[in-house]
Amino acid sequence: MKYFGRKREGYSRFGRHRSRRSRRRALVRGVAFAVLVLAIGAIAWYFAESPPDSAPRLAQADAPARTVKAAVTSAERTAALPPLNLPTDEAPHGSAMEWWYYNGILDADDGPRYAFHVAVFVASSLVRHTVMHVALTDLRTGKRYDGQYKTAGVATASVREGFDFRQANWRFARLAGSHTLQADLDGGAAFTLDLADAPPLVAHRAAGSDTPGLLDFGSSGVSYYYSRPRLPASGMVEIGGRSTQVRGTVWYDHQWGEFDVLELGWNWFALHLSDGSDLMIYELFDRAGRPVLTAGTHTLADGSSTPLARDSVQLQPVRQWTSPATGIKYPVAWRVSVPAGTLDVEPFVPNAEFDAGITSANVYWEGAVKVGGALTGQGFLELSGYERLKGLPARSP
Repeated sequence: MKYFGRKREGYSRFGRHRSRRSRRRALVRGVAFAVLVLAIGAIAWYFAESPPDSAPRLAQADAPARTVKAAVTSAERTAALPPLNLPTDEAPHGSAMEWWYYNGILDADDGPRYAFHVAVFVASSLVRHTVMHVALTDLRTGKRYDGQYKTAGVATASVREGFDFRQANWRFARLAGSHTLQADLDGGAAFTLDLADAPPLVAHRAAGSDTPGLLDFGSSGVSYYYSRPRLPASGMVEIGGRSTQVRGTVWYDHQWGEFDVLELGWNWFALHLSDGSDLMIYELFDRAGRPVLTAGTHTLADGSSTPLARDSVQLQPVRQWTSPATGIKYPVAWRVSVPAGTLDVEPFVPNAEFDAGITSANVYWEGAVKVGGALTGQGFLELSGYERLKGLPARSP
């Protein structure tokens, strides 16, 4: 009754002279009519706008300059969604989860010096917010610098076919095919990098799928996902007031969709190999640590890509590192078997934990790795979801 009392305070003089019962009946009739109108409108919108079958509804992009289309008509649920449209799809979409991601190993004149990763997340549920994570590691000293921000809304300027995220002295932008990465970090570190779009463009898909750029994670949802694994980069790294000119090859990922990142954990590999090829592998595991899906993409030096089927990838952890800060155990060294051969993956620096508790309520391991075995190379490894496994038996090395 308190609610109705508050509402009556704003009624007109005519309304105040009506009986209490008649006023109540009129209010109920008005509310019922409004609900009926909204229900009819929602049903009409659903049948007019929803894609066929039970596919999740994702935001459609504007008319594309280039479209990555399915080769044939398919019954898979990803085929019912709009195809990957570039460069329009470089921009934010308004989906439940979206991120833009960079990693790289930066060389100076005397060899490898620094490794970094940048991640920008936009999450939309009841409240929309933007999260930014940055880490920079000096590979010679092992010292790590990092930072993070969280802000309400989408912290980007209005860009039609790109993005321009800014927060304090940070900027991560892609405009007309050029990328800018700029960040000041705690501890007296900073970097500025300029990058340019370069082939190959990899539209990831599952083995046997006809829809490039789309992955079906089953009950966890559907994701758009593409990479530009070899962006040439140059710029400056500053440590303690001393600047070093650097260059390198940077891996860029963009992923979005109606999927649940808290449902599963993952081990993710992004590797540049000595034969000029690029290898992306992800292994998803459930809350008990059991692998539920393994897949990836092998992109050859000529730009052609092959999806990796589950039975063509074998991942075996060989060594763990335990965080002194959180007590979480991470499998930081791996033996990876793919059709191209068996690879040994080792971290440059074992301590690469990123505690994002204050911005995204999770902790993960993200660091540069060296590759030996059938092919040599280097790249990045991401281990996410292990904080949920704390106290459970670890997967045996």
